[in-house]
Formats: sequence, structure tokens, C-alpha cells
Amino acid sequence: MRRLLGCMALIPLFACGGSTPAADPPTGATPPPTPTATPAPVNPFAAACGQPLPSFSDSYGFGIKVQLEPTRNRKVLNASPQVRNDAYCAAVGIFGRYCNTRFEDNPQRVPCDHYMSGMSEANRPGPNWFKEVNGNRLRCGGFGVPAETPDCRLKESNQYLLDVTEPGKYVACGGANSPGTCGHCVLDDEDFGVIHASPAGLCRIEGDLR
Repeated sequence: MRRLLGCMALIPLFACGGSTPAADPPTGATPPPTPTATPAPVNPFAAACGQPLPSFSDSYGFGIKVQLEPTRNRKVLNASPQVRNDAYCAAVGIFGRYCNTRFEDNPQRVPCDHYMSGMSEANRPGPNWFKEVNGNRLRCGGFGVPAETPDCRLKESNQYLLDVTEPGKYVACGGANSPGTCGHCVLDDEDFGVIHASPAGLCRIEGDLR
């Protein structure tokens, strides 16, 4: 009874047998900083391409043509990323169902192409190149990319160009940070051994019986 009376006599802020209440934070204490979200990195090619920016969802692979014929048995292929969106094409002044990212003389063409093509295995903007044999894609080598076929080689000037020395199906596919879509060019036996007056139309698409 004496112990109980002693307990009741304590200051009411403290319960008998209870713990000491938590102390209030000191007046004027600085609260911990609120973490700020890290902004997503801006793709420099997208920024340089400007508006309208082609959408990855509208990527239509690559259009490929024979750019040059330095000799009768060597051709230089040129790949250009394609956009399939008639509203986009009209906005850049190229009317049709699909188009290049810009006109060739437009200074935005190169960064727009880089944006849609991504970074190749050669660590250059542009597509990865292959020769397709029996359904298998063999790498065209150069600039650190191991050659899996002797029939094609990356050009020194840029990743969009490819030297080819034999008939076959050559494939260009988007690299890292791209939609990854592809395009192809089939060159036939009769395309070699002669220099053409206008080689741009030599590339054939599978199923295209020209």
C-alpha cells in the first residue's frame, strides 16, 4: 500500500512503471533533405534532330540502295532508316506512306538518322550489317567487329555504308537504343561483273521479282 501511494504522488506526466516520453526535437532543427529525382538523360541525337521527332513505333527498318560501283565486282551499299507514318512524312515535306527522316540536304537528317539507327557494335551511330546465309546472319566485320564472312566489310567513312563483293542477301539492323528494325538488299549473280549506268535500283527485296 505504501508503494502504491508513493507512485500516485509522482508528477502525472509520468506513468508508474512506464517509460520516459520521447523528447521533442530541438526548436529550429533542420529537417532531412527531400531526395530529388534524377532527370532521365537526353538523347543528344533526338535533341539535334528537333521536331518533328520520328517515333520508334513508326520505324520501318532501312531502305538500302547501291550507292557506288567502284569496280565490276565491288559495290557500296547505303542504308537509310525509314519512317512509316504519312503525317510525319508530310510534316517533313516528303509525301507518301513512308519516307526518310528528312531530305538529304537538311542538316537535321544526320542526327535524325542516328536517333533511329542507334549505336552499332562498332561503337559508331548507324546499323549493324550482316550477310544472311541459309537463315543465319553473319556479321560484316571492321572497326572491332569480328568478320564472320569475307563477302562484306564496314566502310571507314561511316556505318551506313558497306562494301560487298559477292551476291547474296545483305541486312542492316538498328543498334543499341534504337527500335531494332531491319531492312535488306538482295544482289543477284548477274549484278556483278559489270558497272551499271544507274546502280541505285539493283537492290532487290525478297519476293520482288523485278
